[in-house]
Amino acid sequence: MTASAPSVSFVPRNRLAKILTSLDRKAFAEHVRNAEQELNRLAPILGESIEGDVQALIRLCRQDEADIFGQSYEIGWLALKIVESARLAKRHELADAAEGVWEMIDALTKKGVWHTEALRVHVEALLALLALSSDPGTDAAQRQVIARELLKMRTAVGASDL
Repeated sequence: MTASAPSVSFVPRNRLAKILTSLDRKAFAEHVRNAEQELNRLAPILGESIEGDVQALIRLCRQDEADIFGQSYEIGWLALKIVESARLAKRHELADAAEGVWEMIDALTKKGVWHTEALRVHVEALLALLALSSDPGTDAAQRQVIARELLKMRTAVGASDL
């Protein structure tokens, strides 16, 4: 049995701990309310940025397989950016599909699972969901079907832990 190196964990000092614990409840609630209002103000701006990020992701994934593979980290980070923006903008179906793209990239780095076509389908589904989410007549069930089928695909190719 080989001995492994000891691990070291670093936790940065929380500079806000003294401030937040010393605030009275009324002031703390006011800070939280102000932060939530700011997020609500930013949500539409974030929502507008999603389309450009999805278009950039599509451009990356419409390249040949070697280029997609070579830029997998950029694809993964862009997918995470879309996840975060979409969740804040309350566009959960887009966030879920982008999270699927991240899971595909994560499966590559952790398990060596690589399926270019499945990755492309996820990215194209993002584009379809973007169009569906802008159509007020779209049934939420349609978006759920897409999300469910993407999850089935990830599971089938071994890119999901479910």
